[in-house]
Amino acid sequence: MNRAIDAYLAELEARRFSHSRRHHAARTLERLLIYMREAHSITDWRAVHESQLHDFALHAAARHRSPRGQRISAATLRQWLSIVRSFFGWLNRNGHLLHNPAARLALPQPEQSLPHVLHESEIARLIETPDLQTAIGLRDRALMETLYATGIRHAEAHKLDLYDIDTAAQRLTVRLGKGQRDRLVPLTETAAHWLTRYLTVARPELAAGKLWGKGKRRSQPKIMPPTSALWLAVTGRRLSYQMIADRIRDYALQVELKASAHTFRHCCATHLLRAGASVRHVQQLLGHRDLSTTEIYTRVEISDLRQAIETAANRP
Repeated sequence: MNRAIDAYLAELEARRFSHSRRHHAARTLERLLIYMREAHSITDWRAVHESQLHDFALHAAARHRSPRGQRISAATLRQWLSIVRSFFGWLNRNGHLLHNPAARLALPQPEQSLPHVLHESEIARLIETPDLQTAIGLRDRALMETLYATGIRHAEAHKLDLYDIDTAAQRLTVRLGKGQRDRLVPLTETAAHWLTRYLTVARPELAAGKLWGKGKRRSQPKIMPPTSALWLAVTGRRLSYQMIADRIRDYALQVELKASAHTFRHCCATHLLRAGASVRHVQQLLGHRDLSTTEIYTRVEISDLRQAIETAANRP
């Protein structure tokens, strides 16, 4: 059973699915494997029936707990079951199973929660937090300016290479984004400015291996192999997906805000709509295939309007 999971994950990697998607798939299939062995004594995927997959869904919804001791959300359960359906579909297509027991596995309806959006002044305060006297600070300022200006996803920012950036033409290329599609995204003048500063001042210092730890300077530069990665760590290698999340979290804590890499995407979309951009233009910028995905940001606008009306009504 483990070999089938490994082969499936290898195919996801070969098809250039994101690190996040592969990580979630591995964790979900590990949970499914353990459940099948412990609850049904199954040691072969060919022995799994539709009813047992439904049992797994019920077990996950009722018994599984998050690290904080809470039940998993409908969105998380939907993600798990979607991975299960994809895995059994792959087993069936590749001849490992004669039929797909997950073909009729129902997915719960996603929760319609509104995205967390910072005010324009708050996002500006967050972006301006890094120390610009250091290479790391310049890198992080350029990274956050790019995230806010373009609305690209966390994984898309992580995968950016040097040839994906054209500061002169003020545009960025997202290669193999969600849905394995490429798209061109315009850069604002501000984002292009900070990217230029990073590329000319900070990145060469990081690429030369002059730093270590949290930005301390080496007495002797460490010779690093060349890389096309846009965002570099002090090691001279590509800045990891997790480190991007950690840096933004740390800056948010410094200014007492709640924010993640994805917060910049939410803020980009919402602030553009506030400024009068059309939903269609925002859809194209974010790379949404379905307009209904983008329209959630119009609901944020309505929520803002309702809060403003209530605040005004409560004034003495």
